[in-house]
Amino acid sequence: MMNGGGPATQNGKAVVRWNATRHGISSPAPVVPDLEKREDWESHREGILENLSPVGSLEVTLAERVALLSWRLHRVTRYETEAKALSQQKIEGDIHDRNRILRSFRESPYASTHPEDVRSEARHNQASYNALKRFASSQRGAKKKLKSQDASSVVFGAYMTARKLSGEDFEWEDVELSGIPEDHDIYEPPPMKASDVQRCVEAIAAHIGEDPDELLEAATVSARLDAASAKVKAEEVEGEIDVMSRERILPGDKTLEKITRYEAHLSRQLYHALHELENLQKHRITGEGTPLARLDVQGLPET
Repeated sequence: MMNGGGPATQNGKAVVRWNATRHGISSPAPVVPDLEKREDWESHREGILENLSPVGSLEVTLAERVALLSWRLHRVTRYETEAKALSQQKIEGDIHDRNRILRSFRESPYASTHPEDVRSEARHNQASYNALKRFASSQRGAKKKLKSQDASSVVFGAYMTARKLSGEDFEWEDVELSGIPEDHDIYEPPPMKASDVQRCVEAIAAHIGEDPDELLEAATVSARLDAASAKVKAEEVEGEIDVMSRERILPGDKTLEKITRYEAHLSRQLYHALHELENLQKHRITGEGTPLARLDVQGLPET
Protein backbone atom coordinates (compact mmCIF):
# COMPACT_ATOMS: atom_id res chain seq x y z
CA MET A 1 0.00 0.00 0.00
CA MET A 2 1.38 3.39 -0.95
CA ASN A 3 0.76 6.65 0.85
CA GLY A 4 1.82 9.94 -0.67
CA GLY A 5 4.10 8.17 -3.17
CA GLY A 6 5.84 5.97 -0.57
CA PRO A 7 5.20 2.66 1.17
CA ALA A 8 2.87 2.67 4.16
CA THR A 9 3.45 -0.83 5.58
CA GLN A 10 6.41 -1.79 7.76
CA ASN A 11 7.58 -4.35 5.19
CA GLY A 12 7.45 -1.77 2.43
CA LYS A 13 9.40 0.71 4.49
CA ALA A 14 12.04 -1.93 5.22
CA VAL A 15 12.52 -2.67 1.53
CA VAL A 16 13.23 0.96 0.61
CA ARG A 17 14.88 1.85 3.88
CA TRP A 18 18.30 2.63 2.37
CA ASN A 19 17.33 3.31 -1.26
CA ALA A 20 18.33 6.93 -0.96
CA THR A 21 21.90 6.04 -0.10
CA ARG A 22 22.34 2.89 -2.20
CA HIS A 23 23.76 4.71 -5.21
CA GLY A 24 24.86 7.94 -3.58
CA ILE A 25 28.22 9.29 -2.53
CA SER A 26 27.84 7.63 0.88
CA SER A 27 27.53 4.18 -0.73
CA PRO A 28 30.77 3.47 -2.62
CA ALA A 29 31.37 0.19 -4.41
CA PRO A 30 34.93 -0.79 -3.43
CA VAL A 31 35.09 -3.70 -5.86
CA VAL A 32 38.37 -4.80 -7.46
CA PRO A 33 37.64 -5.66 -11.12
CA ASP A 34 37.93 -9.38 -11.96
CA LEU A 35 38.61 -10.24 -8.32
CA GLU A 36 35.50 -9.10 -6.47
CA LYS A 37 31.82 -8.91 -7.41
CA ARG A 38 29.58 -5.90 -6.97
CA GLU A 39 26.70 -8.11 -5.87
CA ASP A 40 28.88 -9.54 -3.08
CA TRP A 41 29.69 -6.03 -1.89
CA GLU A 42 26.05 -4.99 -1.99
CA SER A 43 25.01 -8.10 -0.07
CA HIS A 44 27.73 -7.40 2.51
CA ARG A 45 26.70 -3.75 2.81
CA GLU A 46 23.01 -4.56 3.18
CA GLY A 47 23.81 -7.14 5.86
CA ILE A 48 25.81 -4.62 7.90
CA LEU A 49 23.11 -1.96 7.59
CA GLU A 50 20.44 -4.48 8.58
CA ASN A 51 22.47 -5.53 11.60
CA LEU A 52 23.33 -2.00 12.78
CA SER A 53 19.86 -0.54 12.01
CA PRO A 54 20.96 3.07 11.44
CA VAL A 55 18.41 5.89 11.45
CA GLY A 56 19.09 9.14 9.64
CA SER A 57 21.81 10.14 7.25
CA LEU A 58 24.63 10.42 9.79
CA GLU A 59 23.98 6.97 11.28
CA VAL A 60 23.69 5.49 7.78
CA THR A 61 26.99 7.11 6.82
CA LEU A 62 28.74 5.62 9.85
CA ALA A 63 27.13 2.20 9.26
CA GLU A 64 28.28 2.30 5.64
CA ARG A 65 31.77 3.16 6.84
CA VAL A 66 31.68 0.09 9.05
CA ALA A 67 30.64 -1.95 6.01
CA LEU A 68 33.45 -0.48 3.90
CA LEU A 69 36.13 -1.02 6.54
CA SER A 70 35.06 -4.60 7.28
CA TRP A 71 35.02 -5.30 3.52
CA ARG A 72 38.57 -4.00 3.26
CA LEU A 73 39.61 -6.11 6.27
CA HIS A 74 38.26 -9.18 4.47
CA ARG A 75 40.45 -8.18 1.54
CA VAL A 76 43.50 -8.11 3.84
CA THR A 77 42.76 -11.70 4.81
CA ARG A 78 42.47 -12.63 1.16
CA TYR A 79 45.74 -10.85 0.39
CA GLU A 80 47.51 -12.79 3.13
CA THR A 81 46.12 -16.08 1.80
CA GLU A 82 47.07 -15.25 -1.79
CA ALA A 83 50.56 -14.14 -0.74
CA LYS A 84 51.12 -17.49 0.97
CA ALA A 85 49.72 -19.38 -2.02
CA LEU A 86 51.97 -17.52 -4.46
CA SER A 87 54.97 -18.14 -2.22
CA GLN A 88 54.16 -21.87 -2.16
CA GLN A 89 53.80 -21.92 -5.95
CA LYS A 90 57.29 -20.44 -6.35
CA ILE A 91 59.00 -23.10 -4.23
CA GLU A 92 60.09 -25.38 -7.07
CA GLY A 93 61.32 -22.45 -9.16
CA ASP A 94 63.26 -21.08 -6.19
CA ILE A 95 64.88 -24.47 -5.58
CA HIS A 96 65.81 -24.59 -9.27
CA ASP A 97 67.44 -21.14 -9.12
CA ARG A 98 69.38 -22.01 -5.97
CA ASN A 99 70.58 -25.40 -7.19
CA ARG A 100 71.50 -24.00 -10.59
CA ILE A 101 74.06 -21.78 -8.85
CA LEU A 102 75.33 -24.54 -6.57
CA ARG A 103 75.60 -27.34 -9.13
CA SER A 104 78.78 -26.01 -10.75
CA PHE A 105 80.57 -26.46 -7.41
CA ARG A 106 79.23 -29.93 -6.69
CA GLU A 107 78.65 -31.95 -9.86
CA SER A 108 78.18 -31.89 -13.61
CA PRO A 109 77.09 -28.55 -15.03
CA TYR A 110 74.43 -30.51 -16.92
CA ALA A 111 72.82 -31.97 -13.79
CA SER A 112 69.09 -31.38 -13.47
CA THR A 113 68.16 -28.66 -11.00
CA HIS A 114 64.39 -28.15 -11.38
CA PRO A 115 62.40 -30.54 -9.17
CA GLU A 116 60.22 -31.67 -12.07
CA ASP A 117 63.32 -32.49 -14.14
CA VAL A 118 64.80 -34.41 -11.18
CA ARG A 119 61.57 -36.41 -10.83
CA SER A 120 61.49 -37.07 -14.57
CA GLU A 121 65.11 -38.21 -14.53
CA ALA A 122 64.40 -40.60 -11.66
CA ARG A 123 61.42 -42.12 -13.51
CA HIS A 124 63.42 -42.42 -16.73
CA ASN A 125 66.43 -44.04 -15.06
CA GLN A 126 64.25 -46.52 -13.20
CA ALA A 127 62.42 -47.41 -16.42
CA SER A 128 65.75 -47.89 -18.24
CA TYR A 129 67.05 -50.18 -15.51
CA ASN A 130 63.84 -52.22 -15.54
CA ALA A 131 64.07 -52.62 -19.33
CA LEU A 132 67.70 -53.75 -19.21
CA LYS A 133 67.04 -56.13 -16.34
CA ARG A 134 64.09 -57.76 -18.13
CA PHE A 135 66.01 -58.02 -21.38
CA ALA A 136 69.15 -59.45 -19.79
CA SER A 137 67.18 -62.09 -17.86
CA SER A 138 64.71 -63.46 -20.40
CA GLN A 139 63.94 -61.47 -23.55
CA ARG A 140 67.06 -61.66 -25.68
CA GLY A 141 65.98 -64.55 -27.88
CA ALA A 142 62.26 -63.79 -27.84
CA LYS A 143 60.28 -62.94 -30.92
CA LYS A 144 58.09 -60.58 -28.93
CA LYS A 145 58.56 -56.93 -29.77
CA LEU A 146 59.92 -54.45 -27.27
CA LYS A 147 58.29 -51.07 -26.94
CA SER A 148 60.24 -48.18 -28.42
CA GLN A 149 61.27 -46.87 -24.99
CA ASP A 150 62.45 -50.30 -23.81
CA ALA A 151 64.39 -50.97 -27.02
CA SER A 152 66.07 -47.58 -26.73
CA SER A 153 66.97 -48.21 -23.07
CA VAL A 154 68.74 -51.47 -23.94
CA VAL A 155 70.59 -50.29 -27.07
CA PHE A 156 71.49 -46.85 -25.69
CA GLY A 157 72.55 -48.36 -22.36
CA ALA A 158 74.83 -50.81 -24.14
CA TYR A 159 76.27 -48.02 -26.29
CA MET A 160 77.04 -45.68 -23.36
CA THR A 161 78.55 -48.52 -21.32
CA ALA A 162 80.73 -49.51 -24.29
CA ARG A 163 82.08 -45.97 -24.48
CA LYS A 164 82.97 -46.06 -20.78
CA LEU A 165 84.61 -49.48 -20.99
CA SER A 166 86.64 -48.67 -24.09
CA GLY A 167 87.49 -45.08 -23.24
CA GLU A 168 86.60 -44.30 -26.85
CA ASP A 169 84.15 -41.51 -27.66
CA PHE A 170 82.80 -43.24 -30.74
CA GLU A 171 79.41 -42.32 -32.21
CA TRP A 172 76.62 -44.84 -32.47
CA GLU A 173 76.57 -44.24 -36.25
CA ASP A 174 80.04 -45.81 -36.37
CA VAL A 175 78.48 -49.16 -35.50
CA GLU A 176 76.48 -51.24 -37.95
CA LEU A 177 73.20 -51.50 -36.06
CA SER A 178 71.26 -53.59 -38.54
CA GLY A 179 68.33 -54.06 -36.18
CA ILE A 180 67.41 -50.35 -36.33
CA PRO A 181 65.76 -49.03 -39.52
CA GLU A 182 67.71 -46.36 -41.41
CA ASP A 183 65.12 -43.67 -40.72
CA HIS A 184 65.44 -44.14 -36.92
CA ASP A 185 68.18 -43.85 -34.31
CA ILE A 186 68.95 -45.38 -30.93
CA TYR A 187 67.20 -42.54 -29.10
CA GLU A 188 63.80 -43.14 -30.68
CA PRO A 189 63.74 -46.50 -32.45
CA PRO A 190 60.48 -48.11 -33.52
CA PRO A 191 59.14 -51.10 -31.55
CA MET A 192 61.74 -53.81 -32.17
CA LYS A 193 61.93 -57.59 -31.93
CA ALA A 194 64.06 -58.76 -29.03
CA SER A 195 66.28 -60.61 -31.51
CA ASP A 196 66.97 -57.33 -33.37
CA VAL A 197 67.81 -55.58 -30.11
CA GLN A 198 70.20 -58.43 -29.29
CA ARG A 199 71.91 -58.00 -32.65
CA CYS A 200 72.48 -54.33 -31.87
CA VAL A 201 74.03 -55.23 -28.51
CA GLU A 202 76.28 -57.78 -30.23
CA ALA A 203 77.37 -55.21 -32.83
CA ILE A 204 78.27 -52.66 -30.15
CA ALA A 205 80.17 -55.30 -28.15
CA ALA A 206 82.07 -56.38 -31.26
CA HIS A 207 83.03 -52.77 -31.97
CA ILE A 208 85.00 -52.57 -28.69
CA GLY A 209 86.01 -56.24 -28.58
CA GLU A 210 83.84 -57.19 -25.60
CA ASP A 211 81.58 -60.17 -24.92
CA PRO A 212 77.90 -59.21 -25.53
CA ASP A 213 76.72 -60.85 -22.29
CA GLU A 214 79.35 -59.07 -20.24
CA LEU A 215 78.52 -55.76 -21.94
CA LEU A 216 74.83 -56.25 -21.21
CA GLU A 217 75.56 -57.14 -17.59
CA ALA A 218 77.75 -54.05 -17.19
CA ALA A 219 75.05 -51.88 -18.76
CA THR A 220 72.46 -53.31 -16.36
CA VAL A 221 74.66 -52.64 -13.32
CA SER A 222 75.35 -49.09 -14.54
CA ALA A 223 71.63 -48.50 -15.05
CA ARG A 224 70.88 -49.80 -11.55
CA LEU A 225 73.40 -47.39 -10.04
CA ASP A 226 72.05 -44.48 -12.08
CA ALA A 227 68.48 -45.32 -10.99
CA ALA A 228 69.52 -45.49 -7.33
CA SER A 229 71.41 -42.18 -7.56
CA ALA A 230 68.50 -40.46 -9.31
CA LYS A 231 66.08 -41.79 -6.69
CA VAL A 232 68.22 -40.33 -3.90
CA LYS A 233 68.31 -36.95 -5.64
CA ALA A 234 64.54 -37.02 -6.12
CA GLU A 235 64.02 -37.82 -2.43
CA GLU A 236 66.38 -35.00 -1.46
CA VAL A 237 64.42 -32.57 -3.63
CA GLU A 238 61.10 -33.67 -2.11
CA GLY A 239 62.66 -33.10 1.32
CA GLU A 240 63.73 -29.60 0.27
CA ILE A 241 60.22 -28.86 -0.95
CA ASP A 242 58.69 -30.08 2.31
CA VAL A 243 61.04 -27.95 4.42
CA MET A 244 60.50 -24.86 2.29
CA SER A 245 56.70 -25.38 2.36
CA ARG A 246 56.77 -25.41 6.15
CA GLU A 247 58.97 -22.32 6.24
CA ARG A 248 56.45 -20.48 4.05
CA ILE A 249 53.33 -21.13 6.11
CA LEU A 250 53.53 -17.42 6.97
CA PRO A 251 54.23 -14.67 4.42
CA GLY A 252 57.72 -13.17 4.28
CA ASP A 253 58.75 -10.62 6.88
CA LYS A 254 58.12 -7.56 4.69
CA THR A 255 54.71 -8.81 3.56
CA LEU A 256 53.74 -9.77 7.10
CA GLU A 257 54.75 -6.35 8.42
CA LYS A 258 52.73 -4.63 5.70
CA ILE A 259 49.68 -6.80 6.44
CA THR A 260 49.94 -6.21 10.19
CA ARG A 261 50.29 -2.43 9.87
CA TYR A 262 47.43 -2.10 7.37
CA GLU A 263 45.13 -4.43 9.32
CA ALA A 264 45.78 -2.48 12.52
CA HIS A 265 45.06 0.79 10.69
CA LEU A 266 41.73 -0.49 9.33
CA SER A 267 40.76 -2.01 12.68
CA ARG A 268 41.27 1.30 14.50
CA GLN A 269 39.11 3.08 11.95
CA LEU A 270 36.45 0.35 12.16
CA TYR A 271 36.21 0.52 15.96
CA HIS A 272 36.15 4.32 15.81
CA ALA A 273 33.19 4.25 13.40
CA LEU A 274 31.39 1.65 15.52
CA HIS A 275 31.92 3.68 18.71
CA GLU A 276 30.61 6.85 17.08
CA LEU A 277 27.58 5.03 15.72
CA GLU A 278 26.91 3.44 19.10
CA ASN A 279 27.12 6.84 20.80
CA LEU A 280 24.81 8.44 18.24
CA GLN A 281 22.22 5.69 18.66
CA LYS A 282 22.45 5.85 22.44
CA HIS A 283 21.93 9.63 22.32
CA ARG A 284 18.98 9.21 19.94
CA ILE A 285 17.29 6.53 22.02
CA THR A 286 18.05 7.58 25.62
CA GLY A 287 19.27 11.13 25.29
CA GLU A 288 22.52 10.13 26.92
CA GLY A 289 25.96 10.47 25.44
CA THR A 290 27.58 13.25 23.48
CA PRO A 291 27.80 12.43 19.77
CA LEU A 292 31.23 12.94 18.15
CA ALA A 293 32.62 14.35 21.40
CA ARG A 294 35.52 11.92 21.94
CA LEU A 295 39.04 12.47 20.73
CA ASP A 296 40.38 9.43 18.82
CA VAL A 297 43.87 9.46 17.39
CA GLN A 298 43.91 7.92 13.93
CA GLY A 299 46.59 7.10 11.40
CA LEU A 300 49.35 4.62 10.77
CA PRO A 301 52.04 4.30 13.45
CA GLU A 302 55.17 6.22 12.65
CA THR A 303 58.13 4.29 11.28
